[in-house]
Amino acid sequence: MSSLDRIVQSKVVEIVLTALVYCIYTAVIAISIAPSVWLLFTVLPGLIGPVVSGRAAAPVAAVQVSIVLAGALYLYVFFGSIVQAGMVRLLSLGIKPGRYPAVSLTTIRWLIYSGIYTISIRTILPLILVTFAINMYFRIVGCRMGRNVKLNTFILNDAYLLTIEDDVIIGGGTDVSCHLFENNHLILKPIHIGKGSLIGTNSYISPGVRIGARCTVGLSSYIRSDHVIPDGSVITSLAGIDVRTAREIERGRLGPNR
Repeated sequence: MSSLDRIVQSKVVEIVLTALVYCIYTAVIAISIAPSVWLLFTVLPGLIGPVVSGRAAAPVAAVQVSIVLAGALYLYVFFGSIVQAGMVRLLSLGIKPGRYPAVSLTTIRWLIYSGIYTISIRTILPLILVTFAINMYFRIVGCRMGRNVKLNTFILNDAYLLTIEDDVIIGGGTDVSCHLFENNHLILKPIHIGKGSLIGTNSYISPGVRIGARCTVGLSSYIRSDHVIPDGSVITSLAGIDVRTAREIERGRLGPNR
C-alpha cells in the first residue's frame, strides 16, 4: 500500500475530506436557493402581516402565500439547474476519457461533481423532464446535443462525455453512463448516440458504446461497454438467458434458433 493510500484511508483524513465535500454541497445548495429565499423574505411579510393584524382574510392570504411558495420553487428549479450544472461542468473541466486509480485527484473531482449531480437528480431534474430546461441543463454540463432531442430520463452520467445527435428520443428510466468502477479504478469512456435513434424505457447504455443513426433500442435493453451498433439496427433485450449465452449471441456464434 502506498503512502498516499494510507493517508487517504486514515479515519481522520476521511472525516476531514467528507466535511469539506459537504461544505461544497451546502454552498451549492445555498446559492441555488438564494433567489427563492429573497422572494419569500420580500413578499411574505406583506401577505402575512395583514392577516395577523386582522386587516385581511385568511383564506385570501393563504392562496396568495401558496402562489408565492410555488414561485419560489419555480425560481429554484431554473436558477438551481444553472448553478448546479455549471458547477458540474467546472469540476469536470480537463477530465478526459481514461482509467484512473481510486485514490487520485481525478477520482476525487469525479466524486464531488457526481454528488452535485445527485442533488440535481433528487430535487430538480424529475420536474423538468421532456422540456427545454433539461436539455439546457445537460448542455451546460457539456453534453454535445443536437436539435429536437427528447429526454424522458435524467440519468445521463458524466454527460460532458456524451454526444446525442439530432432527433434522438431517450425513454424514461434509461441510464446512460459514461463511467464504471472496477478493480479499484474509475473508467471513463465517451458514448455516442446517432441521429434519429430511439432508446427504449429502462435501458442501460454502458461506457464506450456507439449507437448509429436511426437505431431502435428496445425497452430494458442492456448495451455492453464498447459495443458498436450499426446504422438502422433494431435491438431488443434477451430476458432470462444466462450471461455466457448472451455473449455467444453477441459474437455471432449462436443463431436465433439455438
